[in-house]
Amino acid sequence: MGLLIGIIRLRQLRIMQSNAEWKLQLITQAQMTAQNSANNLLQVGTDYESDTLIAKKLQQRQYKLKLLDEKLNLQKEAIQQQLKEINAEIESCQGMIDKHITSTFSYKVG
Repeated sequence: MGLLIGIIRLRQLRIMQSNAEWKLQLITQAQMTAQNSANNLLQVGTDYESDTLIAKKLQQRQYKLKLLDEKLNLQKEAIQQQLKEINAEIESCQGMIDKHITSTFSYKVG
């Protein structure tokens, strides 16, 4: 019975791992988009004087993009930690499965 439970748990862990990796990829893409937007704002911002209304709005947008980048970094770190924990549990589960297979199919002659 332990073997079956181990296999089911391993499957669940693989699904969780896949979902976490997908989220990590989405966050990385969102960070790249935010960084590109911030770079574009920097280029556009040089065309205006620093005390104009448009320049102030561009600075606000840059600040918001910076906050977004920080938030995405925090989410990314949390998901990376979650992935480490999932990988550790996968190794443990795989060890349990291997142990059950070895004990179930070992034959002693003699």
